Amino acid sequence: MRRLLPLSLFLLPLLGSCGHAPQPEGVLRVAQERDPSTLDPARAYDSRSIPFVRVLYRGLVEYDFDSKIQPELAQSYSVSPDGKTYRFLIRSNARFWDKTPVLSTDFRCALERALNPATASDGSSFFTGIVGAKEWAQARGTQNPAPHVEGIECPSPRELVIHLTEPDSTFLSRLTLPFAYAVPEHYIDKLRAQVGGDGGELSNKLSEHPLGDGPFKLVEWVHDAGLKMKRNPDYFQPGLPKADELDAQFGLSTPLQMMLFEQGSLDLLSVSDVFAPDFLRLTRSPKWKPLIENAPMMDIRYMAMNTEVAPFKDRRVRQAVCYAINRDRIVSFLTGRATKARGALPKGVLSYDAKLFSYPYDPAKARQLLKEAGFQSGPLPLIYSLEEPWYGKAAQSIQQDLAAVGIEVEPKGMPYGDLKALAGRRGPDGGRLVIQGWSQDFPDPSNYLDPLFNGRSISPTASLNRSFYSNPKVNALLDSALLTPNGPTRWAKYQEAQRLIVDDAPVVFLHNTQRYVARQPRIGGFRLHPAWSATYEFLSAK
Repeated sequence: MRRLLPLSLFLLPLLGSCGHAPQPEGVLRVAQERDPSTLDPARAYDSRSIPFVRVLYRGLVEYDFDSKIQPELAQSYSVSPDGKTYRFLIRSNARFWDKTPVLSTDFRCALERALNPATASDGSSFFTGIVGAKEWAQARGTQNPAPHVEGIECPSPRELVIHLTEPDSTFLSRLTLPFAYAVPEHYIDKLRAQVGGDGGELSNKLSEHPLGDGPFKLVEWVHDAGLKMKRNPDYFQPGLPKADELDAQFGLSTPLQMMLFEQGSLDLLSVSDVFAPDFLRLTRSPKWKPLIENAPMMDIRYMAMNTEVAPFKDRRVRQAVCYAINRDRIVSFLTGRATKARGALPKGVLSYDAKLFSYPYDPAKARQLLKEAGFQSGPLPLIYSLEEPWYGKAAQSIQQDLAAVGIEVEPKGMPYGDLKALAGRRGPDGGRLVIQGWSQDFPDPSNYLDPLFNGRSISPTASLNRSFYSNPKVNALLDSALLTPNGPTRWAKYQEAQRLIVDDAPVVFLHNTQRYVARQPRIGGFRLHPAWSATYEFLSAK
């Protein structure tokens, strides 16, 4: 469905008059700065794509608005006493858009696509705990590989059984991600035959011509301009979606989105993204203030120090950096849209510790620690992403603070893709100081602490653990917590791991961001979800 049309053709209905724009009943109108990167669930791992993929497709289970996992396309599920076998019964009324039923083999197809190296899915590591998953993935491309992963069984069209190599308290959470959304196996087979393989061409084909089972159906996607969706009349949940149509505009800058929203041409606006004066104006406006919802972004912004490379091999140097940085000043740049971080977990995530030690701003203490460490170093590169203006301001502030205690740094902004490659590269050629952020995939402490601080997350390239930090005691606590059932014992292990991490100081925890979203008065059912940035299926447009 790829067509390239001028952006102005999509904007003509919005900019046609200087007065209040018409608000078509039943049509939900949204916008974002850039095109979705993909509509293929196996590759959807960014904030531009997931809001649309999750209304085109659906998974076995889903988080509700209270952060509890509920059955979705699974009518029911059970977990064996040893925590290693999951059984799902698929709903009999779940249908793809072509009227074919959703089968257990469609979920197996989705998981195997995520695991297949040819797909290049960012979600592959989430499912390597399935029995035989690693071996199956490694055998792709060899002669006569096994057709399916050993630990994924389909005893009947509606029964799916998944066996894990060991218990994993987060496995159901992993199944809420788009990588595990059902894709029709018969359709994937057809596309595979057309393109001759399982790689990027298949993914691109599915992205351009999706066949889902979600609340909306894709009508048209004009790249870099917009997409249109309409209600799926065969969706399994009665009464959803609430709107008849979803229209999304792409390529609109934040100031333009704000103008269109205030004109009445858009139904939702991310107030978190607007410039500071506009944020204050909107949040204080008698007209808009009652229509703005806010909640934690469930993220952590931090500066990683490469603990494997001098001078940050020395814990005293890392602690000195933590004391040297004025985090209150950095938070002030966001004008009420952030709070100072206390550890890796934002408030609201289980295991958050309100009493966890937080480094105060103390330049004298920083100088003392540097003296004890015998600190000597030339200029240190400090890299940050150009995606958000805040990063550049934070880098300048950190440069000023560190210079005051005798540490010279050279800030350098770069596109996020370049930063990701450099920061994830192990060794002296990788990042030294990196300002970045992490947003949850699902609301569980493991989704912050394991990727960022478990030694298992270190890799030669594309390392998620950007400080290359590995403490055997921390690793053991995190690994043990994954095997521990949810409850006080598990949460206590994460709290103890955090105390050790803060003392080791592999990163400077900067802040947690707040989400602010405004809606038009005609939009009903709006709530901020704890896991998803958008839940369009619940919104009505009157």
